[in-house]
Amino acid sequence: MKRLVILAVLVALSAGLSTPTKAHGTATKNARHADKLARQQQTARYKYQKKQEKAQAKAQRKVAKQQQKAARKYEKEQRKQLKNANRPVKHTS
Repeated sequence: MKRLVILAVLVALSAGLSTPTKAHGTATKNARHADKLARQQQTARYKYQKKQEKAQAKAQRKVAKQQQKAARKYEKEQRKQLKNANRPVKHTS
């Protein structure tokens, strides 16, 4: 009878000891999964940052191009006015 009780206790203990091992394996797996997710988030943030920098640079190029175009237009208008100012006035009488 004592042997049956001891055997039952040993079976219960062995089952109880094997559960934390699985839990530890699951914890390790969860940690690896969390690390993987953290790396993915970091990569996503990096890509987003690069896209933002690229878009900002593109916008700056566009603004610079518009400013150059406006400056050329202004200079052309100034040359035209100067040319017209130097012309002799025709008198109609």
